[in-house]
Amino acid sequence: MASFIVTSIQHNQFTLNHFSADVYLGHPNGNDWFEKQTGGTLDIACSPWMDWFFGGLQFQLEHHLFPRLPRGQLRKVSPIVEALCEKHNLPYRSLSFWAANVSTIRTLRTAALEARDLTRPVPKNLVWEAVNTHG
Repeated sequence: MASFIVTSIQHNQFTLNHFSADVYLGHPNGNDWFEKQTGGTLDIACSPWMDWFFGGLQFQLEHHLFPRLPRGQLRKVSPIVEALCEKHNLPYRSLSFWAANVSTIRTLRTAALEARDLTRPVPKNLVWEAVNTHG
């Protein structure tokens, strides 16, 4: 039971960081690795005293860009990454814990509705794209 309680925190964090992001459909367009990272992740805005709770994973974009950077340094590079995203007109998404949950539920709902849409041909629905992702 204790392991479920501990891992549920991480599971929730991974879900918020990845499932709230835009759904990737079809063949990749463009070849910019940085752009793909900014479009596929979400940071959770929180106070520094909550860093222990999230374990550094609240800075998911920074973690994807600098995977070997110690988690204690991710908060320090966050303003630099945000400024870089602004300079190059790329998304830098950082939401509160509550807003991230709402966004994730909306994204999952949209994906579920698209997946069950039988009026669209199979190659065009989200299930087909998820199984046959490229990139």
